[in-house]
Amino acid sequence: MAELAARLKLTPKTVRNRMYDGTWRKGVVWFAPRGISPRIRWSAVVRWLETPDEPGADGAAFGAEIPPASRGRPRHPRRVA
Repeated sequence: MAELAARLKLTPKTVRNRMYDGTWRKGVVWFAPRGISPRIRWSAVVRWLETPDEPGADGAAFGAEIPPASRGRPRHPRRVA
């Protein structure tokens, strides 16, 4: 991950955030074999960089107009007794 971050001039945390927030799809752009750290396909990252911002284009989980899902528990309306 550090090598990819250096090549893209990003921090390693930004790379991790893009992996886990859905910007880069698991199984398409990156994968995590058991027992070792996650691996990233450079060819998929290059495709991601070269494609226009279209939903689902080459590993992007969502388009620019659709924000990533929020984390945490979903909000439920309060029940009135």
